[in-house]
Amino acid sequence: MQTGLGAQQRIELPVRADWTRTLIDELEVMSDEHQQWSAEALFAAPDDMFGPNTVRAKPTLHNYWARFVLVNTTDREQWVSFESYYWDYVTLHFRDSSGRIAVVPSGILASPYNNKFLTQPASEYEVLANFASNARFRREDNIHLIIRPTLPTLERKAFTNYLDGITFGIMFGLALYNLFLYVSIRDRTYLWYTLYIFSFAISFMTLFASEPPKWTQFFTPDYPLLAFYLKKISDPVIWIAYLGFVRSYLVTRERHPAWDKILQVCTALIALQFLLNLTGVYHFTGVARLLTWNTAVLTSFILGITSYVAGYNRAKFFVLGQLFLVAGITITSMHYAGLDVLAWLPETNLVNYFRTPSATFAFGAVEAVVFSLALADKYNTLQGEITRVQVEQEKERSEALRLQELDTFKTRFYANITHEFRTPLTVIEGMALELEREPEKETGKRLELIQKNSRNLLSLVNQLLDLSKLQAGKMGSDLRQADVIPFVRYLVELHESYATMHKLNLQFHSELPALLMDFDAKKLERILTNLLSNAIKFTPAYGRISVVAKKVNRDQHAQLRLIVKDSGIGIAEEQVPFIFDRFHQIDTGHGSHGTGIGLALVNDLVATMEGHIDVESELNKGSSFVIDLPIHTDMPLDAEMVPYDYATPHLPGANGLEHQNTDVIEDGLPILLIIEDNADVAYYLQSCLDEEYQILICRNGKLGVEKALALLPDIIISDVMMPEMDGFAVCRILKENERTSHIPIILLTAKASPEDKLTGLTHGADAYLIKPFEKEELMIRLHKLLEIRQTLQQKYSSTLISHQAVEATDNKEDTYVAKVEQIVLHHLEDEAFSIHDLARALHLSRSQMHRKLKALTGMSPAIYIRHVRLQQAKILLSVTDLSISEIAYRVGFKTPVYFSQVFKETFGESPSATRK
Repeated sequence: MQTGLGAQQRIELPVRADWTRTLIDELEVMSDEHQQWSAEALFAAPDDMFGPNTVRAKPTLHNYWARFVLVNTTDREQWVSFESYYWDYVTLHFRDSSGRIAVVPSGILASPYNNKFLTQPASEYEVLANFASNARFRREDNIHLIIRPTLPTLERKAFTNYLDGITFGIMFGLALYNLFLYVSIRDRTYLWYTLYIFSFAISFMTLFASEPPKWTQFFTPDYPLLAFYLKKISDPVIWIAYLGFVRSYLVTRERHPAWDKILQVCTALIALQFLLNLTGVYHFTGVARLLTWNTAVLTSFILGITSYVAGYNRAKFFVLGQLFLVAGITITSMHYAGLDVLAWLPETNLVNYFRTPSATFAFGAVEAVVFSLALADKYNTLQGEITRVQVEQEKERSEALRLQELDTFKTRFYANITHEFRTPLTVIEGMALELEREPEKETGKRLELIQKNSRNLLSLVNQLLDLSKLQAGKMGSDLRQADVIPFVRYLVELHESYATMHKLNLQFHSELPALLMDFDAKKLERILTNLLSNAIKFTPAYGRISVVAKKVNRDQHAQLRLIVKDSGIGIAEEQVPFIFDRFHQIDTGHGSHGTGIGLALVNDLVATMEGHIDVESELNKGSSFVIDLPIHTDMPLDAEMVPYDYATPHLPGANGLEHQNTDVIEDGLPILLIIEDNADVAYYLQSCLDEEYQILICRNGKLGVEKALALLPDIIISDVMMPEMDGFAVCRILKENERTSHIPIILLTAKASPEDKLTGLTHGADAYLIKPFEKEELMIRLHKLLEIRQTLQQKYSSTLISHQAVEATDNKEDTYVAKVEQIVLHHLEDEAFSIHDLARALHLSRSQMHRKLKALTGMSPAIYIRHVRLQQAKILLSVTDLSISEIAYRVGFKTPVYFSQVFKETFGESPSATRK
């Protein structure tokens, strides 16, 4: 038996520069479906393993080997490229006369850059080609190999790529254009056409011929399989979308119902073919698919002519576009059938381009231009009608919108103003009533609170009046020449106590020892007061606030620059452009709001002083307000200028609140935790309730939650709008926590809308009171909530919760008591089980457990453990025949005598009497 490859067909490379050689009959092939052979083994295998190439139609297997001998008879090196239609991978192995083997990958799923081989002068190579297909879709071509000289091929490919780029650019650009039209008028005609032309472009870029598709070459050379799947999906989508466009553009459902049914059948057939091919149930050949697609196109072409004849003028664009598409499909179909429709034209790169499958796509690009012109005409017609209707509607909408904005403006404005009024009114009304009831008790402090909150109300009213005057142009200026630096320092120092109370570091620094200039003291006071108040309000404890004064040049003019900088919560970037708008409220996310007039007033005041204000802010890092005021010295010198009356933002009673006694007496008066950021309101509440409760006060929601979790108070009163954490969040956190879920919470707030009340109750609040409130109503609410807790205590002390007939509800108190009860029952026979063991099992401190159990059951932990033991003993006496001594030991008592004594003290009868 002969071995080696000496009997193979010899393929000699031509001497001329431009040539193409397609090998079919020249190949000897063998099947290797199970991929058992390697190239090295086949080079040494007998010749009779290979036979003639009879695989001329569809291959029935997925792996073949072919062989031949490649000979370079010329006296120069030649680069040659290898291609093969439709095969996933074609791997060529070249063995030269020395026995060395070189490997060249090719195929449509291989890298598009490695399919070249350099042949040496006067040399020959034994070649083995492995044809492999992964069978994701059935292959539809024979076993063949195309050989071309590399350089002319690259030159020809460059020209082809140029035309391909133009074709793809036209289709992709028109797809985007029609997508824009669809977004503009929401007409499905444009959506169908966008999908059609976009799929057309993708199919063109993923066209598999004798080389990898353009998509793989340009976009995903390392993932060639992506182009394969895009091609298989885009092909049926082209024609499904095309038929959808035809039906919508020609209005077939109304104008041609019978034709519409035919197009629906074509659509269903194309979708069915794709699904059957994809699932492998049945494989339609390429000819069958092309026949189906071409039938749909021909049907649509005839329908277009029919519509035009019937008087539908827009159909003329459709017919014209179809002429180009039909021409391209005809040329491509004839190409696949082996016929050259363009044989009468010369052999040039441009003509040869249209001899390839690209003809359909090139003519399709022309068709896309025509169709887009048709759709643009339709768009213009629709747009004219839409514009006419919109003009009429806009008049009605503008008037309705104006009235709606006016109503919204009034509603928001009055809501903001009334909210700001409620807190000082609460203090004023409350202190006045307390003075009426007890005129001798802390009279001075109460009067001071009334005066301060009255000044706050007056200041708010004055801001509103000033803003109205400014916008009406009726606010004059009272300019005086004086040293502005001491005046600014004085204003900053007035805020020091307010800042210290909030644990903030407030500093003033001036680069100038003195600066004489004209300024309106009242306006400058308003400006700095607003900016410093906001800085203190929105800067967390231990933060920094600084005021800097310096002299700068702005637009070649001397200016006084005042910088108010804080390390507070900052302002979101998207809100910065609107902070100086009238009534604009910044959503801080920290529960603090205002009227929205402070910064608007500052901006207008600066403008009346011919100044300029800027702001720089970063969320959670702080804000910096920069004010530039022009330096003029035109007014007479006023050396004795003193600051105007200023309502210092000091909170009376604040020092007392800051240094309050935080010790609580166990089993003393009920502990009431007040969470309120306004010291005046907190003081008023304390003065109303300190005789009946042990009072604890926290200045913000975050501290309030921490205090509640640590001490477990008997009841909580909380404001809603507070820094750090608002009252709704406080309520939700405490009600969801197992340790604090039993604590009644009253929300006391100036937010008076029904929506706010529902929000509070939804978060678990037990009551919702609106400022200003009646003291008697607050006292009644407190007493009623404590009465409800006493009712719960009676429920939990009467018998074991596990033996009560209760409905299955989401009652957290029942769940918690049942949990404690089960822990005690689990250790029932352990007479040494103590309150320390119970606290450890509940993951609470001893004091926390004491307060929690005392609040729920009215019993100390030790008494509660004994209660559970006795209740279980009572059950055992009624359902078992155990002796009293056995029961005493089983429920954890050391001696039966002590058990009987305690049992009688608790239930009023002896164990033996209970059993009878």
